[in-house]
Amino acid sequence: MEGVAVERAPAVRRSLGRRSVRFVFRDVIIPLVAAAIIAVFAQATIAKPYQIPSGSMLPTIKLQDRILANRLIYRFHPIERGDIVVFKPPQGVDQTIPYVKRVIGLPGDTVEIKNNKVLVNDEEFVVPQATMPTYIQAKETVPDDELFVMGDNRNESSDSHIWGFVPEDNVIGKAQLIYWPLNHRQWFGW
Repeated sequence: MEGVAVERAPAVRRSLGRRSVRFVFRDVIIPLVAAAIIAVFAQATIAKPYQIPSGSMLPTIKLQDRILANRLIYRFHPIERGDIVVFKPPQGVDQTIPYVKRVIGLPGDTVEIKNNKVLVNDEEFVVPQATMPTYIQAKETVPDDELFVMGDNRNESSDSHIWGFVPEDNVIGKAQLIYWPLNHRQWFGW
């Protein structure tokens, strides 16, 4: 009897080895590859994470916060004043990293900064958490298909008051939420 058991053991081990390889391939490798493909597709078309490299949006978005940008929303809804957008900066500005700013002026709006106020169409545009600007900007009309954007940390932000308007085509998506760190989670709405 012992001799028979010894002879069967290698065959059983080979069978178990084949099953474990099939198990690993079917239940581990294929799901991991599928998850990676789905994640890449989602990042390219639906939502993309970004880490904030500056304090230009303080106190709304802090340095090193991680946000998720909705890349689909502006296919279904127009950009609105007050939206926080992720965009490729205009020509003449460092284009190696996307910027995150608040939309202040839409096409056709007039934007003026004076007396520590941001005026849009001659009415004060208030963002409660934003700092008041200490600089002056002459009244300008936002051209068609362009936006006037500002950081909430108005006096420490490189934005439209320095380098001009942003083409709407440069908008990557809307900042939808801060997801990290957990104690600073914030939803910016649809």
